[in-house]
Amino acid sequence: MNRSTRTLRRLAATCALLAAGIAAPAQAQDYGAMIQYQMNQMNQMLNQGQQQVNQMVQQRMQDPAVRNAYQQYLQQMQASGRQPMDFATFTYYYIYTNGYSSSGMAHMNRVESGNRAAEMNAWNGVRQAERNRAEAQQGQRDGYYRNQQEAGRGLMGQSTYYGPNGYQAQLPHTWQPNGYYQHQGQQYYVDQSGQYYVRGGNGYYYPISR
Repeated sequence: MNRSTRTLRRLAATCALLAAGIAAPAQAQDYGAMIQYQMNQMNQMLNQGQQQVNQMVQQRMQDPAVRNAYQQYLQQMQASGRQPMDFATFTYYYIYTNGYSSSGMAHMNRVESGNRAAEMNAWNGVRQAERNRAEAQQGQRDGYYRNQQEAGRGLMGQSTYYGPNGYQAQLPHTWQPNGYYQHQGQQYYVDQSGQYYVRGGNGYYYPISR
């Protein structure tokens, strides 16, 4: 039964991790509580599934065909000097593989491979969610830092102005309308409404805004 328990726990953990990976970016502040809630839900499902598996195995352990197959299996293990599975574990895999048939064994291998792939995808999802959260938090810190810098410039009578093609400059926001100004090698114009313009290399003036 150890292998069956691990299989069910992998499936439960996979579901929980996938759910966490999807929800974490939107609810980063409740990340720990969300993971705990998902795990509690999966543990309940796991316990129910385990009870069902136990009942099924107990029933099939009474099947004469399963008992005969286990006796043959014990003889094979004893002849080869290998440690046999206990009867309950043997019965679980007997059910899982449809009597250890070739098609049943192939099906089990496909399922196990799929479970491992799902676990890997789930962990990758969680790591991506963690990266997204870290980037969002760093973005908040960067934004706060920029706001603090801008507030400091405001106290000195300056603001950051943005224009086409990524143009950015810290300029005095106290320039008067209808005037031309030179600042740090650039020429600017402020129209009668207070709109700022920067002169491009082609001689044209382009609007910039803070």
